Amino acid sequence: MKRLNSPKWVGFGVFSRRLYFINLKQLIMKGTLRLFLTLCMAVLSMTLVQAQERTYSGVVKGSDGEPIIGASVEVVGTTTGTSTGLDGDFTIQAKQGSKLKFSFLGTKSVTVTAGSSTTINVVLEEDVTGLDEVVVQAFGTTKKKDLTGSISTIDSKLISSQSNSTLTKALEGAVPGIQVSSIEGQPGMDAGIRIRGIGSASQSNSNALVVIDGVPYENTYGYGKNILSSLNPKDIESISILKDAASTALYGSRGANGVVLVTTKKGKQGKAKITFEGKWGINMIANNEPNLIRDAATQYEMMWRGIYNNVRYGTSEQYTSNFSNPNMSHEEAALFASQHLFNFTGSTTTFNGVSNMLNWMYYRVPGARYESTGSGDNLSATMLDAYLVDPATGKLNTNAEKLYDIDDWRNLVYKRRFRQEYTVSVSGATDKTDYYISAGYLSDPSYIANSNFERYNIRSNINTQVTKWLKAGLNMAYNRRSTRMQNGRWSSRNAGAMVQNAFAWTSYFRPMVSAWQRDLDGNLMYDENGDKIMVAYTNQQESPLGYAKPKSSSASSTVGYNILYQMDYSKTRFIQDQYTTTGYLEAKFLKDFTFNARMSLDQSFNQRQVYLPKKYGESAGSERGVMGRYHSTYYTVNAQQTLNWAHDFGKHHVDVLVGHEYDWNFTNDINYKSSYSLFDEWDAPANFIWLNNGGTFSGIGYGDNRLALEGYFARANYIFDNKYYVTGSVRTDGSSKFKDVDKRWGVFWSVGAAWRLSAEEWMQNASSWLTDLKIRADYGVTGNQSGIGYYAGYQTWSYGALGYSTPGSWRPTGWKLTQGGAVNDAMSWEKRKTVDVGLDFRLWDRFYGTLDWYQTNTTDMLMAAPISFAMTGQTTLTQNVGEIRTRGFEFDLGVDIIKTPNTTWSFAVNGAHYKVKTISVPESMINMEDALHDTKWWQAGPDNWNATGGAGGASNMFAYRRWIGGDYYNLVAAKYMGVDKTTGLPLFGALVTEENHSKFPEANVGDVVATTDHSEAYMFDLGDATPDVMGGFSTSFRWKNLDFSATFAFQIGGLFFSHMYGDYVYAASYIGARYLSQELVGNTFDETNTNAKFPMFMASPNNGEVMYQNGNRVNAGNTYTDLAVFDASYLNVKNITIGYSLPQKWMDKAGIGGVRIYASFDNMWLIARQGIDPRNSLTGGYDVGPMPYPQMRSCSLGVNITF
Repeated sequence: MKRLNSPKWVGFGVFSRRLYFINLKQLIMKGTLRLFLTLCMAVLSMTLVQAQERTYSGVVKGSDGEPIIGASVEVVGTTTGTSTGLDGDFTIQAKQGSKLKFSFLGTKSVTVTAGSSTTINVVLEEDVTGLDEVVVQAFGTTKKKDLTGSISTIDSKLISSQSNSTLTKALEGAVPGIQVSSIEGQPGMDAGIRIRGIGSASQSNSNALVVIDGVPYENTYGYGKNILSSLNPKDIESISILKDAASTALYGSRGANGVVLVTTKKGKQGKAKITFEGKWGINMIANNEPNLIRDAATQYEMMWRGIYNNVRYGTSEQYTSNFSNPNMSHEEAALFASQHLFNFTGSTTTFNGVSNMLNWMYYRVPGARYESTGSGDNLSATMLDAYLVDPATGKLNTNAEKLYDIDDWRNLVYKRRFRQEYTVSVSGATDKTDYYISAGYLSDPSYIANSNFERYNIRSNINTQVTKWLKAGLNMAYNRRSTRMQNGRWSSRNAGAMVQNAFAWTSYFRPMVSAWQRDLDGNLMYDENGDKIMVAYTNQQESPLGYAKPKSSSASSTVGYNILYQMDYSKTRFIQDQYTTTGYLEAKFLKDFTFNARMSLDQSFNQRQVYLPKKYGESAGSERGVMGRYHSTYYTVNAQQTLNWAHDFGKHHVDVLVGHEYDWNFTNDINYKSSYSLFDEWDAPANFIWLNNGGTFSGIGYGDNRLALEGYFARANYIFDNKYYVTGSVRTDGSSKFKDVDKRWGVFWSVGAAWRLSAEEWMQNASSWLTDLKIRADYGVTGNQSGIGYYAGYQTWSYGALGYSTPGSWRPTGWKLTQGGAVNDAMSWEKRKTVDVGLDFRLWDRFYGTLDWYQTNTTDMLMAAPISFAMTGQTTLTQNVGEIRTRGFEFDLGVDIIKTPNTTWSFAVNGAHYKVKTISVPESMINMEDALHDTKWWQAGPDNWNATGGAGGASNMFAYRRWIGGDYYNLVAAKYMGVDKTTGLPLFGALVTEENHSKFPEANVGDVVATTDHSEAYMFDLGDATPDVMGGFSTSFRWKNLDFSATFAFQIGGLFFSHMYGDYVYAASYIGARYLSQELVGNTFDETNTNAKFPMFMASPNNGEVMYQNGNRVNAGNTYTDLAVFDASYLNVKNITIGYSLPQKWMDKAGIGGVRIYASFDNMWLIARQGIDPRNSLTGGYDVGPMPYPQMRSCSLGVNITF
């Protein structure tokens, strides 16, 4: 056969993207020409098919799983496009391989390649930084790109995903410049909101204004108010935080401290949508409890050491000890301490009392003999022959046999509680009417039985286009809140060391005491019902030494304290019924004009119920139970009228708003009390027969208050070519708080401008990466009247009975009229003058951020200035005499790491830094000087938050040192300088002065020396309590139907004073009487440990120095050392949510719009100094009492179903 020559390639075709070359000669020789032609026709046909248009369809949904109506679908590079229908569905013709772009206002656009499948389903994520995002502002809305002021928005999904009983706690770390503080973990109680720091002399006058659906709520904190806890988070559409003068000036006298604008949901275009969301979970105590000594062995050994130190080194002289010249030998002191472990009360010869071991014996000591001492409640015993603590070692006798462990009171008091939350809503819209109706229920119990929160919500929001030119709307809401709190009579918050505080039982009172009664062998004892018996009385629990003491030092043989019973029946409860109705009419006329008239009525009916049972607790004695009632009613009427004109002239846009607002507030209240109940566990008033009696309860009384405010305002905006922006606003307010008409009105204003550099022609070369760049600046003056009482400018009088002739009928013997304080008609508005410079940017349509620098000067600041007592009968008078300056910087940054149809991942971080400085005060206040300061200064007490109903720090406490130019919250404390090795006593820093120089002859005046004399301790500056940086960060991830999000809040720097450490857990001398810190174990001074951190402690010292020998306290008058001051840094894992949306094809078959199931973890971990929670205070911790209420954490499972 003839060999063929090398093939000659004469043709080719394309098939499945591979290139095939054909040799024509071979085809002819093999007779396959027909096959070749057929193959070419097939290839040509497939090529033509690829070039033809196909029909693509699918559904476009939002990240919440809801269909998006009206989303744009377009073929990139063509004029072909369509929009989604009522179910989010679309159909479009496109060539395979072309690009389809999906977009919708307020979402991030998605581009998809048209492939072989003709079904395309797309999820559009919300774009909270989009330039066309609509932002709610004062008396209206605007696009984010048109802002000249500083406004931050919070995603409603971020709020609704968290398990909080009040919206306030969800704000922590959500946007830059906002801080929240709640003092405690009580569910249902609002936290304080600070925007860009303090704006007045007191934090109580610096609360942000809350505006809900256009209605302002100025006085929103404290008992019976808590407006943000009245809202169902599922009803919230958006929250805007207004921070500078350009954004707040239209609120005039109420906008100085920033504004929180809350907007509730409305119906969206499309068919009716029914949504159900259920959430079930567990509430438990947070993870940052203090690490305290809770075992018996350690406390026995520490008590032994305290007695040993006392009898061997103690002295009746102050500021010294006999450590260098012991009173007795080691062997004598060791034996004495072992013998008198249970009956030593300070004397080495007389034993007629009970030591702080309280006769609790948790061991059997073989061979021990007990010689009784004292009598009655003071009966105890001396141990002889064998000892619980071995005198040879100071450790527990190895032969001692443990009978049982101390009951852990935390296991009794702290329980995991079931949380549940439900919301059902119906919404929709036609061409003319939109509607949103919802109902919700929340049960949010705390981990302690006597603290819970329950809320019912109903809301209806209907808007309709009545005619072509007239629109009307009605927003109605009702909520009922029931808040049960720990019972502290009339001060249930910040309960501190009160016997009603459950946390005092777990972290303060008598750690040696067990809860349940046992026999001498340690066996539990039961009552006739088979229940364990709590040790409540002094003559109840037997021990080899005598009766063991119960937990409460107030107990006796007839009055018992049972924490479980008291938590069940002793109660303070708030019940609040609130009705809110807002209606409006909006008319459009003459093309460019819009007139809006809005009126709202808010009514709140509040009742506080207080009850103490007669069986156990502080009312078990002569009161025989007590009850109190406090009824209050709040009415607020707000009327607003605005006229808006807007017009475009080519590249020019102008809009002008003028308006009027009238706000009227009326409150009345009545209270009464009774004692001597006939039946226990029944708190109805009919059960009490001793009228107007009840210890510290408020007696019968009532009161009415009225407040009115009227304002006129205007705003004008000018925009040229979407590049240059100018805005200005002015408002004048008149308040009934000021008596004189000429002082009643104040004027507040702002001006602002912005420049969008990215829109300039010369910036278009950067348009491929520079999506947006805008600089803005504004200046303005806002007002504040929060620190002024309703009638501060008026002469007030009070009247009352001289006495009562017949207590049963309360007939007065006469009456008297009493003149109030001096007329303070010179007061006026505080003014905040704010300048803000900001930068907004977006790069590659992926990186985005906002930077702001600001300075605020509060002038005419209200302060209690000294005045002549002889002239006025009082030592101070509130006057407009001060000035402070707040200067800060904020950043808010984000990045879309992944943006694909199936996967999205974003990350955001925000932070803020500010400092508050004192600029001026009256000269008469600046009354102190010393060698450590170049300028005169004055001292200030704790800045307690009056909304808590109780103070954490005593008003006479020296908390801050202030001077002109200094930090406003400059904390002071005595300096603990270690242990004096010659005495074992604490050393304190003292400033040598002319007056005390004789005590320190070797030092010079102005020197700082270490001394054991606590009376000479100097209060040193510790620094600013304000954190260096505060903020938050978050991330969200979605892959197909799976979603994940996490939010965090943080604080770096700052200082936090802890009353718990300052008063209690470092006080080793109180061993057995108080829970003590584990840090003390093995770390207190003695002859074998002279390098210890903490000083030598003595049980019952004879020189009366028990309070001052531990290094944590100096002098009387509530002054402390820096041992109790800690770094306020923290990281809070606020929320972690993992969710899954069931496949849509399953839902379509079931006729359901969508189902999402999720797990949520809230407030699970706080990383901070063990035992303190810096979130409880914004002013350094002095306002937080000891044994504070720890925050809750929650784990929840939820489901969201849409029909």
